[in-house]
Amino acid sequence: MTLLACSVIAGSALAQDEALLQPDQIQGDTAVTQEADDVQARLTKLSYTAQNQNEQPEVRADALRQLAQYPSQNALVAVARGLKDPSFVVREAAIIGSDPYQLEHRWRMVAPLLTDEHHSVRAAAAANLARDYNNVSEEQRAQLEAPIAELVAFLEQQQDDGSKLLLADVLRWHNQWEEADKRYQTLLVKDSDNPQLWLNLADNYRAQSKDKEAIDTLDTAIRKLPGTASLHYSKSLALVRLEDRTTAAEEIETAAKLAKDNSYYWYLNGVLQEDLNIDKSTKSFEKAYLISGAPEQLYAVCDIYVRYGNEKTDECLKELGKVAPDYVIKDLKSKQVKGS
Repeated sequence: MTLLACSVIAGSALAQDEALLQPDQIQGDTAVTQEADDVQARLTKLSYTAQNQNEQPEVRADALRQLAQYPSQNALVAVARGLKDPSFVVREAAIIGSDPYQLEHRWRMVAPLLTDEHHSVRAAAAANLARDYNNVSEEQRAQLEAPIAELVAFLEQQQDDGSKLLLADVLRWHNQWEEADKRYQTLLVKDSDNPQLWLNLADNYRAQSKDKEAIDTLDTAIRKLPGTASLHYSKSLALVRLEDRTTAAEEIETAAKLAKDNSYYWYLNGVLQEDLNIDKSTKSFEKAYLISGAPEQLYAVCDIYVRYGNEKTDECLKELGKVAPDYVIKDLKSKQVKGS
């Protein structure tokens, strides 16, 4: 498997490096707080290693790839610096580390590397941005055409399964769905125990608004690979599009429990559970924030507190006020339930 394929296969919004609410200000339990502390400690260590010029490029590159799992302000700083590093190994890894950030930020950071002097860096940049081909402007799509063509030509010459999977993905992102489907199906015949193949095939159906086919594909995968959080997450998204929010909530809750420290899964669980179980929804938003420390997830905690009269409302708004504009706080207060 090529290094590019390994990196892309292995590999939201900006977050703060420290939680804005102390553990006793959120209605979480000791286990959740410990999980959050463990994640923060790992994040700090990886961010330091990624920026430590005394480390070998390969060690720093490994840290940058792992930082894709921990989006935060510390990680973002490390990634931004890595993208400008003299070592092409570090630059390529930093592209993978940029994966979880919003397209606006990612494009600004990664697009300059579409013309990098090293092919592996250009290819990684093309793969990173190609997945948002349908979410960028006409001008940006035009900027991607040549790098995508170069990437496809390179991948077509590779014989390893990782490169073949990436090729199918690039074709899917580029709206060449029939060609992508053929390649996914061929790979599944050989490696049906690979959850990423099932996920990407389902995504290929969803890209064509074939959500029923996507769910059928994921159900087959879940029967074959029980306990895989990402399969339940993907199924939840498809169910939301089919307006079956109750079953979607069940699936995202399963995904969150299986993944444990994936803050985004817990955040989505909070969103989907609100109409079904407000207590479960509130605790999910709290857990998401405790894990990530992301300002937007703190906002979600304050929002649910405000609208349902939680006794921690004032403390939450005070903390959010340290990072959010005044108009955001005023807007939240306008929703506040009397007596809270």
